[in-house]
Amino acid sequence: MDIQGEVVVDASQEEVWRALNDPEVLQKATPGCKSLTEVEPDGYKAEITLGIAAVRGEYESELKILEKSPPNQYRLIINAESSMGFVQGDALVTLRYQDDKTYIQYNGTAQAGGLIASVGQRILSGIAKLIVKDFFKKIVKEINAAKIDS
Repeated sequence: MDIQGEVVVDASQEEVWRALNDPEVLQKATPGCKSLTEVEPDGYKAEITLGIAAVRGEYESELKILEKSPPNQYRLIINAESSMGFVQGDALVTLRYQDDKTYIQYNGTAQAGGLIASVGQRILSGIAKLIVKDFFKKIVKEINAAKIDS
């Protein structure tokens, strides 16, 4: 399934880039994330509890940030597995600064298997889009909170 969208942040491109590469911000922004541990540069293990339709599970997850081109774009890879199945995501995250705002554009694909996939492609697609949109809205919230604190 394809997932794409755009979120606008009232912040500089550098501020947004820092947030998108900050493990603490990533943990707070990832829905259901209990822990996020860096295991290598730009590579993380995460424990995530997430309900997808009627299928709820705890996922052992890996997040990797690849092909960085600071402060313009990177590729985000997510692999999550549980007894309920798996979810894999691959997205290009691009930043564009214009009119004192930064536009975060994401364009990627997601795949699910196992019991999760039995939910149905159309429902699953809608849920995946909501989860991704929620992630980026939380990134914006964290950036705004950091601006207030400083």
